[in-house]
Amino acid sequence: MRPVLVILAILVAITFSVLAFDRPLPRAELNLINGTEFITLDPQRMTYAHDIRLNYAIYETLTRWDTYSDFEIIPGLAQEWSVSDDTLEYTFRLDPNGRWSNGSPVLAEHFVYSWRRALYPDTAADYSNLFFVIEGAEDFFHWRARQLDEYTALTNDQKIARFPDIAETPGLSRNERLARAAQALRQESIDHFNNTVGIRALDDHTLQVRLERPTAYFLDLCAFAVFAPCYPPLVERFASLETSTGRIQQAYDWTKPPLLITNGPYVPTDWQFKRGMFLERNPYFRIPDFAKSATVRITPINDPNTAVLAFQTGLADFLTDVRVDYIADMLAQKEQGLNDYAQAISTFGTYYWNFNCREFLNDGRRNPLHDPRVRRAFAMTVDKHAIMMVATRAGEKSASVFIPPGSIPGFNSPQGLPYDIERARREFNDAGWFIGDDGLARNAQGDLFPTVRLLFSTGSYNGAVALALGQMWREHLGVRAEFDAKETKAYRADLQRQNYMLARGGWFGDYGDPTTFLSLHRTGDGNNNSAHSDPYFDDLLTQAENERDPEKRMRILEEAERYTMEETLPILTIFHYNWYFLYKSPEDAQGRPNPGGLRGMSNHPRNVQYLWLLEVVRQEELDAHLAAEAAR
Repeated sequence: MRPVLVILAILVAITFSVLAFDRPLPRAELNLINGTEFITLDPQRMTYAHDIRLNYAIYETLTRWDTYSDFEIIPGLAQEWSVSDDTLEYTFRLDPNGRWSNGSPVLAEHFVYSWRRALYPDTAADYSNLFFVIEGAEDFFHWRARQLDEYTALTNDQKIARFPDIAETPGLSRNERLARAAQALRQESIDHFNNTVGIRALDDHTLQVRLERPTAYFLDLCAFAVFAPCYPPLVERFASLETSTGRIQQAYDWTKPPLLITNGPYVPTDWQFKRGMFLERNPYFRIPDFAKSATVRITPINDPNTAVLAFQTGLADFLTDVRVDYIADMLAQKEQGLNDYAQAISTFGTYYWNFNCREFLNDGRRNPLHDPRVRRAFAMTVDKHAIMMVATRAGEKSASVFIPPGSIPGFNSPQGLPYDIERARREFNDAGWFIGDDGLARNAQGDLFPTVRLLFSTGSYNGAVALALGQMWREHLGVRAEFDAKETKAYRADLQRQNYMLARGGWFGDYGDPTTFLSLHRTGDGNNNSAHSDPYFDDLLTQAENERDPEKRMRILEEAERYTMEETLPILTIFHYNWYFLYKSPEDAQGRPNPGGLRGMSNHPRNVQYLWLLEVVRQEELDAHLAAEAAR
């Protein structure tokens, strides 16, 4: 194996040299490998984890998280804030020293502009819905969509006639009138926004936000990447209006260095597509030398095996996403002391299987899983530890609840259902199903329990998990299973139509509140793929929305989690996801500085890694430590 690895390492090094031959990026104080290229540096349009991680390095939001503790909200660009007695109005006071990377001040109006962009359907921002907690925001989003649809349906003459001042202005060509009509339409939308949406710049450094309803996690949202500001004069330089529809057309040259202007600790100074990005400290950032490392180089490597080899050959200090099948072996080797760089962090996400909770299946048959007693019986016959040993073997924590324990401050997780075969069989019997002499489940009329169809997407460990579930239910409940593996597109279509009995699912929380998970079980929610509907649960979420006392609200949400995880059970949780990194530990086994190790990583399940907190341990630190030891 050793000669093969050497050859592969040489090939990796040659590949890097060829890719960067024309204009190589210099080595930085901190060197990262991403599993893919960045998609966008537009904060309002970011969706993917690697884009969002970069966002926190190059932009600054109003608030941020203390990633080393329990994810407490701490000041970002907003030095302080106040909340009205009814908890609906937030007033943020921005640090007057806040600067863009061109030296211009960061103003409250820049947040108004940026958040309005997020609420324009024109922008196609995936996270627009997170802004809907703001007064009038959701109504504005739908109003703008209607405005554009209605305008598009007009003839050119009708578009011009819609604005009499433009129609009556002499000396204009038809095209000039259409262009002015599109501009007037945009101004109409800005005026409507200012009159109806609860976002105001009271002065240069005071931002006031009024909410639609009490939202305990609003400050957490303000720390999220898409709530970062963009620099309006730059964005407007690359914006135009489509005269036929009135839509804002955005060219994205402004998101590329050297044009890009940011307000965070770093500014991108070079971005070579598929070759890498180089960051330098923002010389105008409001806190001098805030970033631990002066420079950062980020190299995208799409092939997971090549990325691992690149790290192992010293081309990077940090591999941000490990997606190789042998990660379990790497973690086992670390336990044996054979490497010090394979890292697993429990994350803010859960792998589970949806129960179809509808009374009838899509083919018209009665659905036995409609009965929560049957769902509970299924859940209590699943040995989750055994499944993980067979399917993943990568150190995930088994899940008896949906919300990863310890991930949300002040939220106490319930116990969930245990692995208890005898109790499961009692629930099964209470639901009217009994295991016969032939080992198969039947009801009192002698009808066999329907063969359970497990739907999952191909690839990964889904098939192994499905097979293990089927074996356990056959052994302990006498239920037969069949397996339906589909490509992702077909799988999603069946999932959304509830065309299954059980279906693989997975969810990562978007913000630091229990509702980012619990809302999936609410009647009518767009992500409620199990079709769970329970008046008591829905009422609990409504109570939580209206409860202004944070502690009382958490108790309500704890009951909502307990109710769905111990009684109604719309999903069968299996494990909480891990995220896998490669980086050397900052200290060796003796607690001494480990040269090349990475300091500043967070182990919190929310998995936010602020790049400006990261720094590589230098040889000089170990030398100083050893000298101090010798002196003692």
